[in-house]
Amino acid sequence: MIRELSVKNFALIKKLSIEFGKGFSIFTGETGAGKSILIGAIGILLGERASSELVRSGYTETEINGIFELETVSKPLSEQLLNADIPFEDNTLIIRRVILKNGKNRIYINQTPIPLSTLKTIGNYLVDLHGQHEHQSLLRQETANILINSLPEVKSAWEKYYTSYKDFVAAKTDLDNFDKKAADLKQKHDLIEFQYNELANMKLTSDEENALKEEYTLLSSVTERLKCVSDINSIIEGKEGEASLERQLIQIGKNLESLQKFDSSATPWINDIENLLTLLSELNRYCSSYSSNTETTANPAHIEHINSRLAKIQRLKRKYNCSFNDLITKQKSLKEQLSSIENSESDRSLLEEKAKQTEKICRVNAEKLSGARKKGTQKFDAIITKQMEHLGFTGGKWKTAFIPEPELSPNGLESILFEVQTNIGEPFLPLIKIASGGEISRLMLAIKTVLTGYDNIPILIFDEIDAGIGGILAKEVAKSLYSLSKSHQVLCISHLHQIASIADHHYRVYKTLEDNRTIAKVQALSDKEKIEEISRMLGSDSTISKKHAEELLANKKNK
Repeated sequence: MIRELSVKNFALIKKLSIEFGKGFSIFTGETGAGKSILIGAIGILLGERASSELVRSGYTETEINGIFELETVSKPLSEQLLNADIPFEDNTLIIRRVILKNGKNRIYINQTPIPLSTLKTIGNYLVDLHGQHEHQSLLRQETANILINSLPEVKSAWEKYYTSYKDFVAAKTDLDNFDKKAADLKQKHDLIEFQYNELANMKLTSDEENALKEEYTLLSSVTERLKCVSDINSIIEGKEGEASLERQLIQIGKNLESLQKFDSSATPWINDIENLLTLLSELNRYCSSYSSNTETTANPAHIEHINSRLAKIQRLKRKYNCSFNDLITKQKSLKEQLSSIENSESDRSLLEEKAKQTEKICRVNAEKLSGARKKGTQKFDAIITKQMEHLGFTGGKWKTAFIPEPELSPNGLESILFEVQTNIGEPFLPLIKIASGGEISRLMLAIKTVLTGYDNIPILIFDEIDAGIGGILAKEVAKSLYSLSKSHQVLCISHLHQIASIADHHYRVYKTLEDNRTIAKVQALSDKEKIEEISRMLGSDSTISKKHAEELLANKKNK
């Protein structure tokens, strides 16, 4: 239910806040008092398009807030909230919409900013607003499908069909995407093959680039490295006229041996000198071998080969705008694409077979759905026709028409259209051809009454439902509205005392002057004020009129 509505700077409304209760709420007031403005504010809160002209003159923005408390959350509504990342706790939704004078909008649900399209979708699951044609959900094509698919005789068949249809669409999409990808790959086959061969012929190996760079660095530093080992050998072997390090260490060893004869503390040094001699001999062999090997490997042709390969790798990296490791990855990807082209026919046959099977299952379920719909609508049409008799359509008839679809569609093998015969002898016409908003509202009232218990939309708003009716017919409409309010929250604008007198909550809409400007206000009426307002609706403020109003309200309490 909608628990609270607040509106600021909207047309004739400067500021108002209304608290609602469960059951049936009625809004009454003189013609032009602002009742339609109030309904318009609710419509905008639920996603209707808003013009900046609705911002009250002298102000920069309009703000409309609504608090919705739901006993249960339908699966479609829950999915929409989840898809929009709207936090949802305690089954409460707080909707806020701000309309700026410059035409911009700000929309929030539970403080989460959302686009207008999301608000409209969510609003359709919260409220059915029946008034002027642009607000009539009954005139929307999808409404007929939703209503018929919710019939007890149809619901199970519809769910099976819709599941199989989604499977069929998914399989067909996979096949279509495969065909597009395959066609694209075939067009690029020569280029893919050239690129693959270009990379494959390089025979790149993991981390090869770094290894080549290190090797190139070594080869390009031959002169410096040879000089280093040559200098080491010169020191070890001794320069011309000088004793070698080996001879000097031997001499030191002999002196230590002599010293040892007199002092045993020299013994460890003798061992160290022997180790140094061994180490020096190994270092000398290493340097000699290093010089020999370096001179052998310092082949200019080999250096050129490394330099050339590095240059090719750099060119490929620039060409494909990637790193060395990505070149190897790209080679694998190109190979997979070539393989995919070669195996496309066998892969396609599997996808095509799946599409055919899902389509076959879908068509079987579509036929069953069509049968269930035709069976269910026979009963549905008869009950609506009977309800129409009570709501002012004497001799009128209701018919659910089926329009064949050229192929499988989200609706099945047919789309659904509601047609009405409002007078005996007249042809059946689509609802859109009916001019009266009041007639359409009463027809929706009939449908909602029939579908009580199957309808997931918790709040119903009726405007113009009493247009052109009175007397006994008004009582029948009132009775249907009151019955519907037992399972829904019903809000209704009415000029008829028969309807106003049975409401659980009564609000009077009126105009007044404030700071020499006209503003519209809404007043929740006490029991005494209800008597006065219904007396006014009876056309008099006499004692007799007030007595009649008291009786009408008393009769409601006794129901």
